[in-house]
Amino acid sequence: MKIVVLSFDDGTIYDRKFIELLNKYHLRATFNLNSGLDDYVWYYNKNHEIRRLNLKECKDLYRNQEVASHTLTHPFLTSLNKDELIYQINQDLINLEKIFNKKITSFAVPFDACNDKIIEIIKKNTKIKNIRCPCIKDDYFPIDQYHIHINALYDDPLIFDKLEKFSSNNLENSLFVIAGHSYEFEVKNDWEKIEKLLKYIYTNLKLTNMTMQEAVDYLF
Repeated sequence: MKIVVLSFDDGTIYDRKFIELLNKYHLRATFNLNSGLDDYVWYYNKNHEIRRLNLKECKDLYRNQEVASHTLTHPFLTSLNKDELIYQINQDLINLEKIFNKKITSFAVPFDACNDKIIEIIKKNTKIKNIRCPCIKDDYFPIDQYHIHINALYDDPLIFDKLEKFSSNNLENSLFVIAGHSYEFEVKNDWEKIEKLLKYIYTNLKLTNMTMQEAVDYLF
């Protein structure tokens, strides 16, 4: 099976429109959320206001999607001591499970700061069952469920070539992870681009769309 996982971060207001598109093409994604940043606002390139969702008001929005942890407040993991790291993840898990009334097992590293020491701490001190790391690699076989790499960002100019290569090779039980943020569709005027990508995944019968935990359960 050739599995494609859509893994999108941060839980902003643009997830609403993105999920409409996912539903249109009968696809599911893994949304990596920070439960300690409700209604938080920042500015992309200083002039685009980006607002996070109030997750307590969005239980139904993510009903058919996978909800995953992205830490409580999106810190650089390498800036935390062990106790702070454990708290950032476990408190996020507690909050997300309470809000969405479902078990949370997936985790995506915020920013690009991670190492094997951090991964070992997460494995031993949290209920996390898989970790999406920030590295981008051109292969389809993660070494284990705690070192899931990204294969392409959604706006990679070669993404359709990469997906075509992935879908046409003879490598079974392989994984292709696409990552990004829904606010990028708005600030980069990429709504047409992401819809084209979703349509490609939906219509390519060689590809199977899964959430991250579904993919890990199947592959490992």
